[in-house]
Amino acid sequence: MNKQRTAPKRKLSSRTTSKQKETVKLKPLEEKAEKTAASKPPKYWTPFSVKHRRKFERLLEVWKSNPELITIVNDNGVCFKKEFVIGRGSYGTEVYICLGSDGIERAIKRLPKFLCDKFLRTERDILNSPNAVESSRIVNFYLYDDTSNLDFDYLILDLCEQNLKEFIREEGESWWTESCARNMIRQVLEGLEALHAREPRILHRDLKPTNILVDVHGNLLLSDFGIGRFFPEQGATTYLTSNESGSPSWLAHECINWEGLYSDDMQKPSDTPLLLRWKEKSDIQVAGMLSFYILTKGKHPFGPKIDQLKNLHDDNPAGLSKLTDPVAKDLLSQMLAQDLDKRPYVEQALKHPYCLSLEEQMEFVAAVGNEPQLMSYNGVFRQLNNLDPSKPRSPLLPNDWKTVIGCDDLKILCEEGHRSPSAHDGSQYTDCLQLIRNTFQHRDGKLHRLKRKPPATSSLEEYFFQLFPTLPFVLHQIIREDPDWKTRPALKEFFPVINRHAVSGAD
Repeated sequence: MNKQRTAPKRKLSSRTTSKQKETVKLKPLEEKAEKTAASKPPKYWTPFSVKHRRKFERLLEVWKSNPELITIVNDNGVCFKKEFVIGRGSYGTEVYICLGSDGIERAIKRLPKFLCDKFLRTERDILNSPNAVESSRIVNFYLYDDTSNLDFDYLILDLCEQNLKEFIREEGESWWTESCARNMIRQVLEGLEALHAREPRILHRDLKPTNILVDVHGNLLLSDFGIGRFFPEQGATTYLTSNESGSPSWLAHECINWEGLYSDDMQKPSDTPLLLRWKEKSDIQVAGMLSFYILTKGKHPFGPKIDQLKNLHDDNPAGLSKLTDPVAKDLLSQMLAQDLDKRPYVEQALKHPYCLSLEEQMEFVAAVGNEPQLMSYNGVFRQLNNLDPSKPRSPLLPNDWKTVIGCDDLKILCEEGHRSPSAHDGSQYTDCLQLIRNTFQHRDGKLHRLKRKPPATSSLEEYFFQLFPTLPFVLHQIIREDPDWKTRPALKEFFPVINRHAVSGAD
């Protein structure tokens, strides 16, 4: 039947107009057959898309001059001609623009009916789940129609401008900034968090650049859930399948039949059936590939296609050496690891300094500075102060932090503190952390008096981050290796412990 989603509508994105807010409310289910347009085009049209504007203008021209070419699918007009296609996928999937009777621009996905049980209905069920409905990082599902046409089923979705591959190819260098790339990577992970972090948990299983959509504001949304799967039971950690699903170049290591690739023997009926293990962290490894793709404007971390399988098999993400940002490289090295235990869960990846805002990173720094045991002669103290030859302090930090701040600013920052500038040791970063902590606790108009701040500096957090941009990352590296420190009350939110109950399922 024609099915509009029944799960609660998620918070509308900023691109939703007031008219859209009225029209996306769920209507009673109606049995409406697909039909050739007998009615006139919508009285009002709300142009929103930039890239597809001309296609909608042409659609309206066709609607007025040749209405017999317009098919109405649940109050949405579509012309199934090549010029209105905006996407194609596997198994004959086609995506067209369509225009609702409410004047809202949408996209309609069409798939041959004999494949819909396997793909389109799965996508409908996932998009209709609370995980997807309540996330602004997953494409918005409007309606599913399986009764209007004898040959095809339809899925109507919010319209996006293009996919990530098209965006990177067509926009060239104009879009890329470090902060833009960072935000895109965070949005991909936020989409996975919506799928992975709540029951019923969901595997995407087909992450790739063409399945990440870009809206008119440049936000990324996860889409194309045709081979996605719900975990079979609450708390399950593994999805077993005998099929190697997914797309070449965008498969996790554990989801590839390596034995079949390295053998030319024919499978016998008596042979043990192939079982591939899909886990949440399978999506994470592919998300790492996508993150590298974003950072490098279209490259793959395991190299060109001819080398990708071998490098993936050998646990050799050769492209990582090309990254110059040590924070991004650290996160991606974890996400791309062949060893599942070395890969983070999505909640952990989102707490990596690369994914935290400036304010969140400095909150972490202040929390470390406020730890009562910071000045004790423990492992963290020794490594921060470069006192342990076996664990030297990271070269990412300047040798003398006092020189970086400067005498004049140091005097201002030490006001109302318990120590004078001369009492601080520039080689000891525990002193630096305590100074930052004390400054945040006693702000008192210090910011506008500081000499070494750029004119646009708006907060003390920004001031310190500009002076020591790698400090949160170095602290994160040290503390994540210390079981005691990363579980302390003020720090454990930055090092989430994820406990999934091990239950296996199968196709």
